[in-house]
Amino acid sequence: MTLWPAFRDLALETVSAPRMAAARILQFQPGRDWLWQALLCAVVLNALVFGLSTMIAPPDTALPPMMATPFLFALTMACGLVITIFGVFWVGAWLGGQARLDDILVLMTWLQVLRFAVQLVAVPLGIIAPALTVMGLMVASIIGIWILVNFIDTAHRFDNLFKAFGVLIFTGMGIVMGLILMLSIIGVSTAGFAADV
Repeated sequence: MTLWPAFRDLALETVSAPRMAAARILQFQPGRDWLWQALLCAVVLNALVFGLSTMIAPPDTALPPMMATPFLFALTMACGLVITIFGVFWVGAWLGGQARLDDILVLMTWLQVLRFAVQLVAVPLGIIAPALTVMGLMVASIIGIWILVNFIDTAHRFDNLFKAFGVLIFTGMGIVMGLILMLSIIGVSTAGFAADV
């Protein structure tokens, strides 16, 4: 249980002072192989919690194809994260950023760990107060974007949040294109899904 205070303090600092939290996280560099494995583990855990949440409280409407099963959810999430990591690294470097790939990787891995923690809280809360949970997840998503922009700015040493936000926008466009390509490769027809709905 000795890890809990450190996790709690860093999680709170990530929300209240994301730049300071990013500076602390960037000092933790266990190696690229370990980070990829940690990221994959976080993806699997998030997918399992997602699957559990759909079993406990099935959504009122049909899920998009990429979220139809925990496996597809994990695959979509993993592909999106890989595109995000390389996109933030490359676009940031193109704009004069100084981050290493490992810097982006360790920050994104930490964000996925936090996402998993939020999901763990959201599942039981969703049973008790569904509307409150939806609102809470929306707020968490907005805070997550703010944290990510600050993380990008700190990693690339921009000292310019607008430039960091630009990196995120360009990367987001790449994610959309990448996910569309992935869906076409695995044979998921969004047109067919729309017709069924």
